[in-house]
Amino acid sequence: MVSVKYEKVSIAYDDFVAIDNITLNVHDGEITTLLGPSGCGKSTLLRALAGFVEPFEGQIYLGDKEITYLPPQKRNTAMIFQNYALWPHLTIFKNVEYGLKLRLKSQIVYIADVNPEGVIEGVSFNNYGASEELTQAAENLKEFIIGKKPQEVWHFTVEDILQVFKIPEDISAFKLKYSLNSIHRLAKFLIGALQATIRFHYENIVKELPEWIPKRKTRYEKTNIRKNPLLNFFWIIKPYFWINRRANYLDAKASLDPAFNFRKKKVEEVLELVQLSDQAEKHPTELSGGQQQRIALARSIVVEPDILLCDEPLSNLDAKLRKELRTEIRSIIKKIGMTAVYVTHDQAEALAISDRIAVMNIGFIEQYGTPLDVFTDPKTLFVAQFVGSSSTVSGKVIKANVVELKGGDRIPIATKEVLPVDTKVDLVIRPENILLNKESESTVEIEINTIEYLGTEVKLTGLLEDGTILLVDVVERTEEYAKLKVGDKILAHIIPEEIFVFVKDKRVY
Repeated sequence: MVSVKYEKVSIAYDDFVAIDNITLNVHDGEITTLLGPSGCGKSTLLRALAGFVEPFEGQIYLGDKEITYLPPQKRNTAMIFQNYALWPHLTIFKNVEYGLKLRLKSQIVYIADVNPEGVIEGVSFNNYGASEELTQAAENLKEFIIGKKPQEVWHFTVEDILQVFKIPEDISAFKLKYSLNSIHRLAKFLIGALQATIRFHYENIVKELPEWIPKRKTRYEKTNIRKNPLLNFFWIIKPYFWINRRANYLDAKASLDPAFNFRKKKVEEVLELVQLSDQAEKHPTELSGGQQQRIALARSIVVEPDILLCDEPLSNLDAKLRKELRTEIRSIIKKIGMTAVYVTHDQAEALAISDRIAVMNIGFIEQYGTPLDVFTDPKTLFVAQFVGSSSTVSGKVIKANVVELKGGDRIPIATKEVLPVDTKVDLVIRPENILLNKESESTVEIEINTIEYLGTEVKLTGLLEDGTILLVDVVERTEEYAKLKVGDKILAHIIPEEIFVFVKDKRVY
C-alpha cells in the first residue's frame, strides 16, 4: 500500500488554470474520491497522478518518491477508464493478460532514485515471475548500488555485475524462471536499465547531461530474449484444440511456456475475484456493460499497481447497475488492500464507495474529509448545496437566532455564535429535516408545487412566500400525503438544530 501527496500543485491548459495550488494527502490503503461538477478539475488532478498531464508548479509524491515529471510507463499505476477501453478483438483472458504480458517482458526493471547531492539513495525493481535465485541476485545488486555516485554506476561492466550476483557454482540453477537467457545477457540488460534511469534523471530533473553520459543513439535496440523453440511451431497444432474441445489450449501452452503459465495463474486469480472466470473465452462485445467494467477492473489489478486510478468508471451504466457495481468495486479494492483515487460527479456514489472525499470546485478543494463529515458538517455553502439534496433560502438576522426571509417568513436558527442584526445569511435545509403539519416557532406555510409518490416515500416541493422552492421528503403516512394536490397549502416545521447557516459562503456554528 502506498500513499499519495499533492504539494501545492497547479495545472494549466494554455492560459486556463484548471488546478490552482492544491495540496492533498491520500492515505495508503484508502479509497479517496475527487467529487465535483463537470469542469471543476477532478479528472485533471487524476491525470496528473497518472502522468498524462504535467503541473507547471508543485510536486506529486507516490510514497516517498517524487513522480511529478516521471513518464506514465515508469509509474506503477493502473487506470480504469469511463469507456472500459477493452480490446474488442481479444478474448477476456487476453484483455486481462495484456498489461501483465507487457510488464513481464523485461523480467526485472531497476529504477534508481538520485538525491540533489548526486548520490543514489534508493533503488526499486519489479520481479514478476522471476526465480528465487534471480530475485536474491537483484536484492544483492540493490544493496551494492545504494550510496554510490551515478557516474560510478554508469561505468559498471558485466564483470562488476556478475561479482555482485554471487553466482553459485551450479550455474544451471541460476536462470530465469521462464527464459533460456544467459547470465551475461542478463547482466548487460540490467546495466542498460540502470543507465536509462540515470539518463532520465539528468535529462528531466537536472535538465543537463554531464560529459560522461553520451548523447542518445538514433535507434533503440531491444534485448532479444530467446524462448522455448517449441513455441515457434506451437501455433501449427492450434486447430487440434478447435476440433477436440476436451483438450485445453491454454493449459497445453502453459506446459511449454513457464512465462505464460505464470501469467495464466495471475489472470485466473483476478477473474475469480471479479466473478467472471467462466467468461474468459468470450469477447467484450458478448458481455454486458457491468461485466465489461469488471473486466477493466481485473485488467488493472492484475499488474499489482501501487495505486488504482478510476476515472468515472460507472457513469455509462444504468442506476440499478451502478449501485450494485460500486459496492462490488469497493469490496474488491478493500479485499486486496490497494490505495485508490476515484473520480465521480455522483454524490451518492462518492458517499457509498469512499473512505475520504475531496469536494472540488473550479480548481480548488472546498473540503476534504470522511463521507460522514462532508455530509453532516459542510464547511462551505458550495459543499452543503452540492453534497446531498437541499434547499437554500436567503434572509437576514432580525434578532438573536432568528432569520427573516425575503417573503417575511421567520425561521429560528440554533448557532452558538450570535450574529449581528441585519447580517445577510444563507440557510441550507435538508428535505429530511422538515416535518409536515406540526406547529412551532419554526413553522412556515408552503404551497404544494409538485408531488412524487415513490412507494416508501413521498417527495414534495413547496413554494414559500417569496417563491423559493423548499424540498420535503416524507417517509411516514406516505399514502396520506400522496393524495395532496398541487396548490394545496400545508404547514412545514423546520428543525432549527439541523439548519446549516452560512455567512459569505462560510459556515457559522
